[in-house]
Amino acid sequence: MREIDKPSGGCPEFEEQIMLYAADELEGVEKDAFEEHLDVCTRCMAAVDAERKLTEVAARGRLEPSPALLASCRNRFEDSLDEMDTRPLFKRWAEALFPAHWMAMYPAASVAALLLIGFSVGMVVPWHSQGQNPASPVRQSGMLGATGLDTQTLQSANVSGINWTPSENNQPPQIVIQLNMQRPQTVEGTVNDGEVKRVLLYVLHNGHRFCPDVRINAVELLKERASDPDVERALSHAVLSDSNPAVRLKALDALTLGRPDNTSIQTMLTALTKDTNIGVRVEAINALRAASEQGGLVADPQALSVLRQTMQKDPNTYIRLQSAAAIQLAPANQP
Repeated sequence: MREIDKPSGGCPEFEEQIMLYAADELEGVEKDAFEEHLDVCTRCMAAVDAERKLTEVAARGRLEPSPALLASCRNRFEDSLDEMDTRPLFKRWAEALFPAHWMAMYPAASVAALLLIGFSVGMVVPWHSQGQNPASPVRQSGMLGATGLDTQTLQSANVSGINWTPSENNQPPQIVIQLNMQRPQTVEGTVNDGEVKRVLLYVLHNGHRFCPDVRINAVELLKERASDPDVERALSHAVLSDSNPAVRLKALDALTLGRPDNTSIQTMLTALTKDTNIGVRVEAINALRAASEQGGLVADPQALSVLRQTMQKDPNTYIRLQSAAAIQLAPANQP
């Protein structure tokens, strides 16, 4: 077939309209506007004619298979069928069962069958594994297990959020902790669960790595276990080292929920005398007075000595008055 050289074309801005108009695909207002342009532009008219001639030549150039070729292909196909029918029955069954045979003949059905087989295997194998080892629960994807949540894991993780839902009958709330890692994970349970407690304690001991909201939420959830020595140490660490006064206030308040001991009393005294935030210092003296009411200052001579100094020298009137009240309450609790 002889090739026709396409002319240089009409106006560049009408190149698309030329091709669509030649193929009778241009309609409406756009067609009317282009026809008005053709009335005054011989270049575009010539380009339209060239496009139409090229389309006609291409259409005439399509070759249909000759009757002789069709007859030859048909005869070869019939001969193949006859040859396949004369082969032994066992050989025909084997080829029918061989995947390459039926996958070539029925590609669409083969894909569907493979998908069905894969889905069935995916459902049956886990069920069979559970039956073989019922004592080993299946761990859901995205959930950290007890063996996967160690210090090294937490060092590479970031707590992006702590959410909880209140429980009924005074039970601990259900907590969901979201961890940003190479593969995001979640830790779920109550504060009594080892993994949840481990993450919350890690947040307080490494407060510089987490935002204040996350640290405050950790204190809020741990305060129900303020008498736990691990929790008490984490709360004390937050009181003495956290950079945010709101976190320090929250941790001081949580310490008052546990039974006062040497650790909590020393933390309160340090906050009272060393903290630069007046709100934290006021909360510290309130906590010390509450501890004095419970008898927590009786066996701590240093506490009474510090309180006497703040009663006499502290620049804040409220702290001086509350220091005096805490001292007065202490003797009443002596055995």
